[in-house]
Amino acid sequence: MDEKLLHKYARFLLKDCLKVYENQPVLVNGTTDIEEFMMIVKEEAEALHAEVHLSMPNREDLRDLYLHASYEECIQSPLLDKHFYNEMALRDGAVLSLASPRPHIFDGVDALKMQKIAIWSEEQIREFRKKQNEGKQPWCIAAAANPYWAKELFLDDAHAYEKLWNTILDICNMESDDPKAVWEEYFELLAKRCQILNNMKIKTLHYTSKNGTDITFDLPQNYVFASAKDSDYIVNMPSLEMFTTPLRNGVNGIVYNSKPLYHNGVMIDRFWLQFSNGRIVNYHAEVNQQALEGIIETDEGSHYLGEVSFVDFDSKINQTGILFEETLFDENACCHLAIGQGFSECFVNGVKMREEELKQAGMNTSTKHVDFMVGTRDLEIVATLQDGSEVPIMKQGKLVI
Repeated sequence: MDEKLLHKYARFLLKDCLKVYENQPVLVNGTTDIEEFMMIVKEEAEALHAEVHLSMPNREDLRDLYLHASYEECIQSPLLDKHFYNEMALRDGAVLSLASPRPHIFDGVDALKMQKIAIWSEEQIREFRKKQNEGKQPWCIAAAANPYWAKELFLDDAHAYEKLWNTILDICNMESDDPKAVWEEYFELLAKRCQILNNMKIKTLHYTSKNGTDITFDLPQNYVFASAKDSDYIVNMPSLEMFTTPLRNGVNGIVYNSKPLYHNGVMIDRFWLQFSNGRIVNYHAEVNQQALEGIIETDEGSHYLGEVSFVDFDSKINQTGILFEETLFDENACCHLAIGQGFSECFVNGVKMREEELKQAGMNTSTKHVDFMVGTRDLEIVATLQDGSEVPIMKQGKLVI
């Protein structure tokens, strides 16, 4: 593996995505599976004279905890300590979360128990989430390869680990002489498209595809389409999407997933959700129904949607032909929806609004935000405008705006 390229990637994440500055506290969140890369990130952060904190739990220890400890014992464990998140929020720190799944590590663990722990974990980082929802918290999610993930994706390939790293770095344009310029050009294109969508005064979006998806989404009157670069920092690397938040009570119809959903290390597949007046009124998964139930039955808000997105089916990620089993990549392969929490930045002046005002404006709230893929090669999206006219947004899986 080209260590210089890994240093370039780490530096890009810190300097160009997070905009880390001298003496700023920085939390780097990962696991022992990617310890080598976390040390590279630490070195680059120190070169920027940042104050670096590492969170690096061992997943095998976490598995043992989930298997053998009660819920009450789990939430007392230092392995689940989240205090650094709130500390970063209170100290104007930045957070870099390194996504690196380890397939099957939680096989056999009670999915509902993990779901309950996940809800508790969210409650522990309220200061961080509050600042994040206000658009004031520098944070970024990016990927790092590990041997377990690589073996899952590339099976018996002796060079799987290097191949996965090369794929991640290629998708993130790290082999470019100036990755920052490449991404700035792309985000400028997304910004122009978002402006077109925002000027259209869309009332309803209608998604249809041959797999059975036939669903409509009413948009709030003051909706905003956004991208991952609508602030000074980039929150997802990579990010190829434009997204907004639908009207909480304005979703009707049925939608089928187009790619498996991996949640807490569990694959959920061949599922559908049926909506009436915004609420999920029926659902079924042929693969891991219990895990899907655990997501939807988390709280009242997890029975509603928080996001609709546009991504070309022939995106750079989809062209790899790889199902990454990691939402960061899979959600940017094609169009997706998200169960749960909506985005305040998807309302005019939304980041300045109180939660109650956002609810009145039509935003859903939940402790969950779970993306799942619905994009297909034949997906059609038609917008009905407030004047009653119809405008195609996507034809045969490709954006036409």
